[in-house]
Amino acid sequence: MRLSSSLVVLLAVVVHAVFAGEENSKISDAASGRAVIREMNLARQNPALYATFLQELRARMNGNVLVLPGNTRIRTKEGTAAVDEAIRFLRSAQPLKPLIASPGMSRAAKDHCVDQADGGFGHEGRDRSHAGQRIARYGTFSGSWGENISYGKATGREIVLALIIDDGLPARKHRQNIFNPSFNFAGAAFGRHARFGTMCSMDFAGGYAESGRPPAETLVANF
Repeated sequence: MRLSSSLVVLLAVVVHAVFAGEENSKISDAASGRAVIREMNLARQNPALYATFLQELRARMNGNVLVLPGNTRIRTKEGTAAVDEAIRFLRSAQPLKPLIASPGMSRAAKDHCVDQADGGFGHEGRDRSHAGQRIARYGTFSGSWGENISYGKATGREIVLALIIDDGLPARKHRQNIFNPSFNFAGAAFGRHARFGTMCSMDFAGGYAESGRPPAETLVANF
């Protein structure tokens, strides 16, 4: 499969200085790549329902401190303004089809978690790889690709809620990745992190064919 000439790179990271959550060294049962993909799909398929989750969080805000499920405390830059803006977005968003969980892309996400376990940060791997190169290790992608990284969150819901709010980042690129209608495939992985307790890497692609498997019709439907 040939790479799309309209490759769009959307790189976004949850910066710890913005989302200064409490360290959580224990990775819970709810902290898994599949749980994160399920949460992203719930938000994509039923944004109005997800808006109610944010409404509940807003009621629990104390000044500029947001308390996520699991009692992770986030000191925000924008306070309730970012939460209110996210609620408005979700209420007006149209439902999208779910992301297809990709084993190969999840392996690539896991590689990045392992690479950063001793305290690394950001999108670039130690070998100077970016997410597009990492997902290409285990398959062939087409169209656009993107990556979100979260540090210090304990569950899939905590991660997705924080990414949708995207406090302190006016472009809301994390949210854009989750709600990008051009993305059809996703991979995600949790890992331990020496500095923040946990991290989660999430990769997205328009089309993806796992190594050793023929491309499925769904891979090329939008290209």
